[in-house]
Amino acid sequence: MSGQKIDDDPAGRQPGGPEQNTTARSASVQSAEGADRTVVMQTGALPPVDRTVVMPTGIVPPADRRTAPANVRNRSVRFSLEVFRKQPQGKGDTGDKDIDGEEFFGRNLTRFTNTPIDNSPEVPPDTMPQLERRYENLENFNEGGQGIISAAKEPALGRIVALKTLKSAGDGQAAAEKDFITEAKVTAQLDHPSIIPIYAIGRNSEEHLQLAMKLINGKTLREHLKNITLNYRMKGISSFDERASLYKRLEIFLHVCDAMEYAHHRRIMHCDLKPENIMIGEYREVYLMDWGLAKPIPKRDDQSEWVRPETIAGTPRYLSPEAVVGDRFDERADIFALGLILQEVTTLKYAVPGEENGTIMSRIRDHQWDPPEQHRYGLHVDADLAAVIRKATAYRKEDRYQTVRELANDVRCYMQGNEVAARPDNLFRKMARWTYRHRLLMLIGVLVLLAASFGIVAFTVYRNLEQTRLVSERSEMINRAYGKCFAAAAMLDRTLLSQEKSIAMLATLIAQRLSSKSFLNEDNLFVLYGADGKLAEPADAVFSPAYQTRVSFSRGMCKTVPGLDLKTVGVLMRRLSPLLSIMHNAILTSGDDLVSFSETRNEKKENAVKQGLPVKSFYIGLDNGIQLGYPWRDIYGGNFDSRKRPWYLRGIDSKSPVWGKPYVGSDYQVGLSLPCSMQICDDQGKVYGVVGMDLNFNTLTRVLRYSGNTGGFVRESALIDSQGIILASTALRQKRNYRQSESVDNSEVRLIPFEEPRIRQRILSRKYGFFFVQDPVHGEMLYLFAQMKSIDWIYVEKIDFDAYRRYFRQRKMMQTAAGLQK
Repeated sequence: MSGQKIDDDPAGRQPGGPEQNTTARSASVQSAEGADRTVVMQTGALPPVDRTVVMPTGIVPPADRRTAPANVRNRSVRFSLEVFRKQPQGKGDTGDKDIDGEEFFGRNLTRFTNTPIDNSPEVPPDTMPQLERRYENLENFNEGGQGIISAAKEPALGRIVALKTLKSAGDGQAAAEKDFITEAKVTAQLDHPSIIPIYAIGRNSEEHLQLAMKLINGKTLREHLKNITLNYRMKGISSFDERASLYKRLEIFLHVCDAMEYAHHRRIMHCDLKPENIMIGEYREVYLMDWGLAKPIPKRDDQSEWVRPETIAGTPRYLSPEAVVGDRFDERADIFALGLILQEVTTLKYAVPGEENGTIMSRIRDHQWDPPEQHRYGLHVDADLAAVIRKATAYRKEDRYQTVRELANDVRCYMQGNEVAARPDNLFRKMARWTYRHRLLMLIGVLVLLAASFGIVAFTVYRNLEQTRLVSERSEMINRAYGKCFAAAAMLDRTLLSQEKSIAMLATLIAQRLSSKSFLNEDNLFVLYGADGKLAEPADAVFSPAYQTRVSFSRGMCKTVPGLDLKTVGVLMRRLSPLLSIMHNAILTSGDDLVSFSETRNEKKENAVKQGLPVKSFYIGLDNGIQLGYPWRDIYGGNFDSRKRPWYLRGIDSKSPVWGKPYVGSDYQVGLSLPCSMQICDDQGKVYGVVGMDLNFNTLTRVLRYSGNTGGFVRESALIDSQGIILASTALRQKRNYRQSESVDNSEVRLIPFEEPRIRQRILSRKYGFFFVQDPVHGEMLYLFAQMKSIDWIYVEKIDFDAYRRYFRQRKMMQTAAGLQK
């Protein structure tokens, strides 16, 4: 409301969330997060940084309070009859003559609906009933500094409405009541489907003003735009049809234009247009809210002396240049604000950048807002739509659209594929539009041309039969190669996914045992490091080439930070001891997806000791400094604190398994370890620590060599991460001479990027597929790639296509010969 400030919405609604908002917007109760603020400030000076200046409403010149004469004809019928207009027949016929709607609807109703808007702040006391007698209050759902918004029921009609109650304002109570009444009267007299209906005004038993209006379930246009940008940012804009989304947003914008055209017809300008004041209902209704700063439109031909107002009322980001400097402004200031909103609807970002009011207003004053071609996500903005935005936001009001109807007509013309007035068509565009409109005729012409060329095409096909055969052969080669590539990626994906399931299950079981006090009589299968830093060796411990140390699969080990109570440590070890069998089984079965034959349990254990299986070890880091590991190995030396390890820091905030970077573990002589970890959290949300797992990284490298396409034509098989960094590759020899100091620090390895940037970027942008690259030395190279969804890695194969063609043809010949022998 004019000259007033209502506190931020205490409900704490998140911008862009799915919650339903109501007519609290009409009461100027604005969301504190992400919403531009409606401020009233002095003219001639910009507000200081990080401050919102609130001052009384500026002086409105007498000319601004003039209203349209009562005998203005009803032009609202023109819109519905425009479809019946004929094109100009002669040079003097412009086709823009007024159509008199009286012969269709008469003047009986027009004389009532075209009366001037009464914006006086007075209501006769005898017409102010107690709304508590008419409406039954249901629930208060929003409260600001000056108003309370509640849902209420009208028993007589069974209608649910929004009831706004004005709070006591102390010394400013009289002014607040006047603004309250003025806004209510202006909004009530603007009877349009896109302007919220007002049902009644009155007082409650405490003599506070109350207003009954329509209850709207929905969200603001600002929240709608934030929802769209959030989805684009999370899933990628390529996953959505942005053009279809733009057309739906433009439909919403046109509803706003229709409401503003009606308001301007009634000689009222809004003065505070912004996405926060546009509500989208549950069933795509559109409402223009908050008419608290609305003013009568002054006559443009009024030459009376302009009195510069003392204050500027409105939202800084959507003020027109003439309003910022305190000059005379009219309804074209609303058109400028509509142009800024249209630019935000199109580009999904602020038209005037900046966060501070002073910076924003300086940009408007100096004509420094962003061009409409700059889309938030770098997409192309049609030149016609950009021209419409430029004309609506022209710096000089004389250069803008002079009416909202002109702006809306250009937007509709753009959506219909017609010429827009802001950018008249040249000869080429006229031809393009004519072709599109007469596409059936063009199609017939193309068919005729094709029929006439049939003989030539038939002869060409005959001459190119060999080329067709080669193309078919090439397609078959690519399909077979890519099928094997995709199968290899799926196999690796299943392997990693099964390990994630093991981690998730183990985290759940650990949380259950730590949160329950019933597991106390278990045998302790963990060996605790002594105070001297030594670890007792189980009887079945043997030296393992795969672990490069002595290892025992029947026991685990436990390391604590100094100062912990050993009795407490013992209880925790007994509670978690039964889980060793689960860890043992997970290690032995981790290679089942990578082999084509079955092994006995003893054979799997022997392979784990000698060669190593994909899963190398499990570890549990508790928040009190206790570290438990399996299988038993003497690897925790010195002042070991698991809470400082990268795998712990990465997993403590993740409720699902998260993969880390390859690092140098205690068995650094045999290669790298790949960690996967997640937090241990019970049903009540209590976090106990992190459970992790190490994957034998060299196993992945060996699998790459024997997965997918194999043969001399495969130049390289590699795994790369989402940034294009090589995690494993058959073309690179794994470094094995890591230093012991790196294993103590668990150093994460610095890896190199895959291929050159242009090839890497094509793979990362597409995730799945193939493409060819002409190598100046080796000839044509085929790149095949498929994403592993569980970990967001990409499996890539680089194939020498000429060598692959020779192999393919030789294999075909052998198969044909074998078939003839049969």
